[in-house]
Amino acid sequence: MAVYGLSEEMQARIAEELYEAQRTNTPIPLLSKEYPVITMADAYAIQQKGLELRLKDGAQVVGRKIGITSEGMMKMLECNSPDYGYLLEETQVSEGGSIVRAEMNWPIVEGELAFIMGANLNAGPITAEDVVAATSQVVPCFEVCDTRFTNWNVTVRDTICDNAGTGRFMLGCSSKTLEEVDPAVIPMILEKNGEVIGQATGAEVMGSPINSVVWLANKLLEYGDFLRAGDVVLSGSFMAADAAEAGDTYTITLKGFMPMTLSFE
Repeated sequence: MAVYGLSEEMQARIAEELYEAQRTNTPIPLLSKEYPVITMADAYAIQQKGLELRLKDGAQVVGRKIGITSEGMMKMLECNSPDYGYLLEETQVSEGGSIVRAEMNWPIVEGELAFIMGANLNAGPITAEDVVAATSQVVPCFEVCDTRFTNWNVTVRDTICDNAGTGRFMLGCSSKTLEEVDPAVIPMILEKNGEVIGQATGAEVMGSPINSVVWLANKLLEYGDFLRAGDVVLSGSFMAADAAEAGDTYTITLKGFMPMTLSFE
């Protein structure tokens, strides 16, 4: 049963505050300090109200992202499960494109595997077999997380309110089916300005990125939502995120896929 610490009116007020912070690119203080009674249910309600504000501006949802998929991140944020947010079409960057650093607050870069759904997942409990059957293809991707707060010293409740720290994302053009790759063992190399800064396999993402998508699909059902055919799902970072500055260039090499590059201006 969902437990709320805030009224709907207060949830809406906080959503508007975050919306304005996003619109003006002006960081705000941590919500968990200003409103200590915020619960996880409140945070997802605030996230949803924030989405409604974005939709009124003409934004279009193209999928979901999963965050906090490693044990280390869960310990850091003092939680025992991942979180999720929504992806908007306007936040997608074309492959090989660039991001203006000044348009973001504190961008951090992650290398991930994105799932493109080929069928709805609207009846639970959803299993790994269901996710595999519903996935049409997987592609390498960059996620550039950002925060609307004054720094990244956030709690899980803050980041959920803030759409799970969503900033920008880029999908690779080369794709494979789950019959062709095993997300749990596929290796990834992340380079920054020509130097390797991380290497890992998909096992770092809850044992397999498939498991994180299973978690998301079931969590969405708890909140009366579901994954739809055509949705993009960012399944979680293979390795630690890296802080980006203007002039930085990142490259992901995921075995079996074409390398992809993202630059910051």
